[in-house]
Amino acid sequence: MNNYYCLDLKFKDQNISSKVHHAHLFVSDEKIYLQIIDDDIKSQVDNFYSISNNALGFFEDNFEIIKTEIGIILEKSKIYKVVSFESDERHQYFTIFIGSICLVRENEYKDYINEGKAVLNENGLKVVNLFYSFFTNLKDKNVFSISRMNGMSDFYNINEMEFRPELDFVNNEQRGSREFTITKIPTINFNFKNLVYGEIVRYNKIICTFLSFCFGVRITIKKIVYRTDQDIYILRNTAPNNKIYISEFSVIFSLLEENYNIEKILKTNWFDYFLGNETKINKAIDNYLHSREVELSSAFLLLFNIIEIFNINQTQEKFQFNGLKEENFSKAYELIKESLADDEDVNLLKNKWDGLINKISIKPLKSPLEETLKTNNINSLAFGFSFKKLKETRDKLTHGSVNSIKEEDLKLQIYCLRKIAISLILSNLGLKNDLKTD
Repeated sequence: MNNYYCLDLKFKDQNISSKVHHAHLFVSDEKIYLQIIDDDIKSQVDNFYSISNNALGFFEDNFEIIKTEIGIILEKSKIYKVVSFESDERHQYFTIFIGSICLVRENEYKDYINEGKAVLNENGLKVVNLFYSFFTNLKDKNVFSISRMNGMSDFYNINEMEFRPELDFVNNEQRGSREFTITKIPTINFNFKNLVYGEIVRYNKIICTFLSFCFGVRITIKKIVYRTDQDIYILRNTAPNNKIYISEFSVIFSLLEENYNIEKILKTNWFDYFLGNETKINKAIDNYLHSREVELSSAFLLLFNIIEIFNINQTQEKFQFNGLKEENFSKAYELIKESLADDEDVNLLKNKWDGLINKISIKPLKSPLEETLKTNNINSLAFGFSFKKLKETRDKLTHGSVNSIKEEDLKLQIYCLRKIAISLILSNLGLKNDLKTD
């Protein structure tokens, strides 16, 4: 039995090759790659592809699948490596490595319909562990057990889906072995209805982003498996990630009055608010997490940018005038005209006057960033610094005056700004009225 799937594909750039190429698709939890076959010993298709403009772009932008023996979804799958021609005993081929793929096969036995799980990275294990007690064997020395923490057995409801963090277990037990080990695998188990592939992937990513925010560590999905009444979907993500992940927790719950732990906050309507402002919240949470991975000045600017992300739009308001407006503006014009030393400037003043009246009629705008904080029930002084001071530091860093700020002072301001940023994200997740005000 082959350990690969067969498919036929074409290059979208006909200058690379106009032929239909047979390919072998290899998929595992560690890597995903295609061996594209061309047995013409004079072929340079690997070189032509490697030097093309989009060689490391998205798979669907480079290739068209003509035929395949298994259902494949390659939406937004990035090519991250290309290896030139190699040969085995049968074929000459070159290899492309892709970051993710979803295989779709028939749900032959019609089991576990509308159920699934998302397998998480190591940071996910740290979070899922919090939902469980320690392994014990107090009652029976031959029985090991682990149970969920009190109050953490419920599923959490979001739009057409319910989920909860869970541990799966695998072991290396063999007959006659003296000892064996148990490995814990962090997952998000979920049930759903009336959701399609794209929504299921998106919702699971949102759950991971929210958990990442709650604990200050990046939680990503390695694999999603779920079943419908017709099909089994298996999504793998093996894309290399070179970011430095901070592994220590930095929880956000201390800023809340009522929803002061993960159990409580997952039962709020955070998900609806997330969906309603998804682009801004994703960007703000990424900034917050990224600020924990970089040096001080960059951390400060990333956190300050979160205030700018949620900057409120102010409407221009005009002063209300009584019936004397025209008369008094006319008097003002005459007085200013009499003050001119050069008579030739009178016409210039007249041309400018109408514009001045319009500007005078508009009420001055308040500082939009300060108003953003006020609107979200956030007082920066409660965290140690005035907004004016923080903005002065932002301006210095933006203009390259890093040496004018003492490192210890910058650290204190970052602590303040981090609290502001967390509060602002929480507010936009529907928790504005739950924020502590002292």
